[in-house]
Amino acid sequence: MAGSMRGKVIDISVGISTDTPVYPGDPIPEIERIASIEKDGFAVSRISFGSHTGTHIDAPSHVIKDGRTIDQVPLDNLIGRAVVLDLAAKDEAISGNDLDVAYKRFGNGAGSKILLVRTRDSHEGKYTSFSDPSHDRTGYLDESAAEWILDTGFNVVGIDTQSVDAESRMTVHRLLLGKGVLIVECLDLQVVEEGVYFFACLPLKIIGCDGSPTRAILIMDP
Repeated sequence: MAGSMRGKVIDISVGISTDTPVYPGDPIPEIERIASIEKDGFAVSRISFGSHTGTHIDAPSHVIKDGRTIDQVPLDNLIGRAVVLDLAAKDEAISGNDLDVAYKRFGNGAGSKILLVRTRDSHEGKYTSFSDPSHDRTGYLDESAAEWILDTGFNVVGIDTQSVDAESRMTVHRLLLGKGVLIVECLDLQVVEEGVYFFACLPLKIIGCDGSPTRAILIMDP
C-alpha cells in the first residue's frame, strides 16, 4: 500500500437508522427523541433495534445452546491483523477452494487470524439489500468454506452480507460458532481493496445477549 496512506482508518460499518435494512423477521430499528436541547436543555433518544442490526457480531449463543454470550467472547480475538479476500467474481456459493486460492495470494495472509470476505454484493453496492426476500444472494459460504476456515485456524470471519449462510438452517453458523469462531456480518467493504490490514471490532457489553452491533474499522499498513 502507498506510504502516503499508511495509518489511514477505514470505517467498514453499516450505520443504524430507521432505514437500515434488517434480516427478514428481525426488528425494524426505532430511534425516538425524548428530550431536546430546545425544550430540555439537552438531547436524549430512545433506541430500539435487534441484536443483529447493521454491522454486528454473532456470539456462539446465537445458535449454540449454552454457548458464550456476547459479553463473554474474547475481545482480543476481535483486534489484530486481518486479511481481506475479494471473492466478488463469484456468482454462487464461496467454497473452501475459493478461499484457499485467494488466501495464498498473500503468503497465507501474513499469519492473520481474522478473515474478511468481500463478495459481489459489496462490489455492486448491495450490502444492505438482503432485506428484500427476492434479492439474488451470492455472498455466502458453503460448508467446505467453513471447514477451511476452521482448518486454517481463524478466530473471526467477517462478510459484507446479512448472513454467512444461504439458508435458515444456519449450517455454517453452527459449524463456526460451535468451534468458537466469531462471525461479523453486514460489513461495508465497498471501497476496501484485497490485502492485509489491522482490524478492530468491539461489541457492546450486553449481558447474556446473542450478538451486538459493532463499529468495525480497518487501519491501512499500520
